[in-house]
Order: sequence, then structure tokens, then C-alpha cells
Amino acid sequence: MPFDSGTISCRVCLLPQAMPEDALERFARKAAPALESVKDEPVLGWVSGRHLLERRIDEETAYSGGYLHLCLRQAQRKIPASLLKAECQMMELAQMAANNSDIVSRKQKKEIREEVAERLLPTMPPQLSGIYFTIDASENRLYVGAASDKQLDTFLEHFRETIGFEPIALTPETTPSDLFKMNPDAVPQLNFSPELADASAGGTLGQNFLTWLWFYQEENNGLLPKSQLGEFSLMMDGPLTFVAEGPGALESSIRKGLPTVSAEAKAALMVGKKLKQAKIILVRGKDEIWSATLNADTFVFRGLRLPDGEALDPASIFEERMTNLYIFQAVFFALFRKFIADLSDPSKAADFQKQAKQWVQNRDGK
Repeated sequence: MPFDSGTISCRVCLLPQAMPEDALERFARKAAPALESVKDEPVLGWVSGRHLLERRIDEETAYSGGYLHLCLRQAQRKIPASLLKAECQMMELAQMAANNSDIVSRKQKKEIREEVAERLLPTMPPQLSGIYFTIDASENRLYVGAASDKQLDTFLEHFRETIGFEPIALTPETTPSDLFKMNPDAVPQLNFSPELADASAGGTLGQNFLTWLWFYQEENNGLLPKSQLGEFSLMMDGPLTFVAEGPGALESSIRKGLPTVSAEAKAALMVGKKLKQAKIILVRGKDEIWSATLNADTFVFRGLRLPDGEALDPASIFEERMTNLYIFQAVFFALFRKFIADLSDPSKAADFQKQAKQWVQNRDGK
């Protein structure tokens, strides 16, 4: 999914060093090959962020609004299974008629399949897909549209082969040390349930953070601390996905009605479940709204909507969108930093657990 329009699904990465001066030349040397050379195996290569067929990578095609915007394209020719099956059956029937036979041997079927595949494959249009990314060099941030771990691994491998170093995906585990210079292990596992012993606390660091964020948002009526970026308010909404460790119903989702104030949400918290996924909505002023569904275990933002912009030309629109993307992730990681800092303090963590249990217990009236 490109970054120049619509919603965005992405991860945030930290660049451990500046991009080399000859970065464009390096991407150009590993540009995607011509489609005529594509066969049945996936072929990967870089194209511009404008569209999947633009193999030319230079100052004109690779930058938009001052931001590098490229795509790792995959191309592969595939024969639809139904077409391949029908072509094979047609040849098998013809062979049985020619041999005056009612059967076709397994060896003959294999040979027919190979012959049909070899004949049809060059006529099939290549199937194209891409992993888009953009770089904010001033903030050492790379945003990549790799929602799955497989996509991310593929992207990071090819980026490293091209540029010489690997961006650091900011996950709940890497962010404290790589971005904040804090120790994630200092944060204890938390127990939000008033009915469970603290020794039974579990959940991943990300799940504890997202559940903490829910508590923090409600306890502060959605208002966030003032910042250099302005005054923001935060709201959480469904669908909510809860998870727990151990036997039983390990995962549950609440979608209908008002998920955050539902009896089902309280029941999930009471049995020790933590939030794994929720929609977070960030608001500044009267009409600037950001919203995205967060996966707490990976820090993948899906369906991220940015505020409506005022720019008219493509370069200015892209610059405006990247500014809004930076604001969203800056506020988000500031909240994560507060969570790490507060909960790394044993006394603050103990006080929080008492408040959190009371918060869960008192949810009946919501």
C-alpha cells in the first residue's frame, strides 16, 4: 500500500545510521527486471513509489515532497488452477481417445501437466505486488507497509543487501532500548484483575502497554499531557481483541455496540486477559483526527487514517501526509515511553496495579 493517498498500514523503523549519499544509485542497480524475464518463480526488485511498473529510479521518480518513496516489487507468472486442470483434462481425454483406452497412467498425467504448464506460462500476465516504504531522513524514520512478519523479513533482507545496513523495526521489545535507551525488562508483568493473584500476571510487554493505555485514557478523560506538537486527546474503540495465557478461551473479540464499556470487556479483564488489538483515535483541535488499529505485539498500525489536508499539488500532499504520519507516531511512542518510565519504577508499578484493579472492579456502572 503506497503512502501518497488513502489509509496506510505500516510499521515504524529506526534508521541506525544515515542513508549513504549514493543510495539512489544502489536502489537503481537492484531495480526490478523487465516483466518479460519473469517466469514461475517470484522475482524481487525495487521500483518507484509512484506505480509498480516504473523501474526507473532517480531524483525525479524516487522522491515526493522531499521524502524517498520506493517499493520492493514482486512479480511472478501463475497459471490459474482451474485453467491448468481444464487444459490437462482436455489433453488426457484426447490421449485416451487416440489410444482407445479408458485410463491415463500417472507418468502420462505428469508429462501432460508439465507440457501444459510450459505452453501456458509464457502467456500468463505477471502478478504484481509491492511493499512500499518512505524515509523521513530528518528524523531517522523509515515507514514500511509490511504488515506481516514474512513481508518485513523480506523487505529488511533486500534493504540490507541494497544499502548495507538493516533498519530496526520498532516493536514493544526493541523500542525501549533502541529508541529510549531504557531497559524493557525493568517493566514487570502486570495484573489488572482484582480476582487473581499478582503472581499470575502475564501477557506480553505490548499487551500490558495497550491495556495500560486504555486505563490511562479513561482515568484522564482522554486528555494527554501538553507537548510541543500541541494538545491531544485519545480515545480507544473496538473491535477489541483480548488474549490470555493458559488453558481455556485464550482469545476473544468484542465488536458490536460499545466494546470498551461492555460487560464482555469487564469479564475479559476479570479473568486476566489483556488487550492485544484495539482501535486508537487521536484528536488535536476540532478537526484533526488520526485513527488506526494497533497490534500490540508487533506495533503494526493498520488502516491508519490521517487528517484531511489542505495541499493541492502531489508533492505538497505527500509532504503534508508524512508530517501527519510523523505526528501520530511521535505521540504514540511518547505514550509508550511514559509507560516504560512509570512502570520501571517499582513503587509506581505497585500503585498502578492497585488503581488498575479498582478500575476493573468499578466498570459495572460504565
